[in-house]
Amino acid sequence: MGRISKTLNQTLPPWVLQRLNRALQPMGVAVPSVRPDRQSTILDNCYKAEVVRIHHETPRAITIEFELLEGYRLNFKAGQFVTLTLPMGATFFQRCYSFSSATHENNYTITVQRIFQGRVSSYLKSSLGVGDQFYIDDPAGDFVLPAVHPENQRYVFIAAGAGIVPVYSLIKELLGKNPDAEIQLLYAIRSREQAIFARQLARLEAEHVGLTVLFQYTRKEGDGHDPFRRLDGEKILSRVSDSASALFYLCGPYGLVKKCSEAFARAGIPASRIKIENFNSAPDSLLSQQLRPRALTFLPSRLLRKMVQVRQRKVDTILESAHRAGVAIPQKCTVGNCQTCKVRVKSGSVLMDEPNSLSIEDARQGYILSCVSYPCDSVVVKLSGN
Repeated sequence: MGRISKTLNQTLPPWVLQRLNRALQPMGVAVPSVRPDRQSTILDNCYKAEVVRIHHETPRAITIEFELLEGYRLNFKAGQFVTLTLPMGATFFQRCYSFSSATHENNYTITVQRIFQGRVSSYLKSSLGVGDQFYIDDPAGDFVLPAVHPENQRYVFIAAGAGIVPVYSLIKELLGKNPDAEIQLLYAIRSREQAIFARQLARLEAEHVGLTVLFQYTRKEGDGHDPFRRLDGEKILSRVSDSASALFYLCGPYGLVKKCSEAFARAGIPASRIKIENFNSAPDSLLSQQLRPRALTFLPSRLLRKMVQVRQRKVDTILESAHRAGVAIPQKCTVGNCQTCKVRVKSGSVLMDEPNSLSIEDARQGYILSCVSYPCDSVVVKLSGN
């Protein structure tokens, strides 16, 4: 029986072993255990973290203080980010979040602003609690201070929206090294109510004579757009006393970054004095590093139809792989908005891109949107049917 069990364990997919286990166990028959699938690399280099405190910064943003379990410690630099992995059912949700803490504060904090249709940011903002756990990887990013005597430089920080998060970390880091550091911050935000760290920045400005903070609100009363209030490179340069001697740190949306970069170039500011950080979707940047072609099994929605097994030739979504194999999965938008391609994962795990319209509850039950889901290991999918 041991040889038979070993053979079954090596050849049958996990979902078949699970059914055998449920069927034979009540009869006292020894059944093969479900073999662990060790092909997934998503959590290989991650640390398990636990939430110890949550602070609500604005109606849309929270700061999460966490600690690493099992005695691990992070060696991070101010301005860097981590990739947060949130397992839900068969799905791994991943997003990048910047540290809002400085290295001398002896704690780890990230600050998250809820975005439209952002499943991870919405879940963290509305449902995360003290004691909850998630995974993070090693800190990354080069939006950091100069390696040699950074506290002796002049700085101009430009931030828009959630771009204030790494900038806030950098400012605290500088003031921790030199309380009299010469720093100018221009922070563009829709309204006073949505200004992340507004009170903390005001307090730092009152305590440090070298720090100047300017809030640029871009909405009129009634939440209307006002294009004349938006920051651009010329407006920023007009408010800087000596742009030739300053280091510029810019973190915000692509439009602001592009306009400022062009204006700085026209003003003769060398690229070596400019640091830029753009926020991007984690899965887009991690696909080539963490994913590789996998084996997929599609279970039919009706009993008499055939099961289809395929092996990916390249990293593709489950929907793309199904269509290449002649497996019919309904689709409309193909960008995660309509839920037409929703299927259920019976075994294995997937990494799901954002934004998407899948609810956290559906994810817990094993559902995925196949158009934005990439297999992390061998995956068995149950197709939907009428």
